[in-house]
Amino acid sequence: MDRLHKIDGRRVVLVFTDGDDTGSRENAATVLESARANEVMIYAIGLRSDYFNGSRQVRSKPDGGLRRLAEETGGGYFELEATSDLAPTFTRVAQELHSQYVLGFTPTVLDGKIHRLSVRTKRPATTVRARRTYLASAETN
Repeated sequence: MDRLHKIDGRRVVLVFTDGDDTGSRENAATVLESARANEVMIYAIGLRSDYFNGSRQVRSKPDGGLRRLAEETGGGYFELEATSDLAPTFTRVAQELHSQYVLGFTPTVLDGKIHRLSVRTKRPATTVRARRTYLASAETN
């Protein structure tokens, strides 16, 4: 996200993982705070995998915090059971990114606080992906 800071336009990070986060320097709360402040949308794809850890067969599950990061930033979360699902999922992410609308508004109070946000549609079969919060800051990125 640090490298996207100076990019004009929509900022999207795609996270792809097959297990828990074991090496990050930042925790999920810090990542979410940075994504909010820099208006970054996070898409996450988690692949479950089976492997032998030396003593028994283990089934990994992607880090549970990824879903929250994706949902809070207006991105999408996909948890896959097989590598054969990768290509269709990457295609779906690309299609979503190409068929999004941009909605904007100006908060009446720029208090530097995080506020809840809800976007709904009357169209029944429509999926709405929108940030769940926004930072009402007078500071521009």
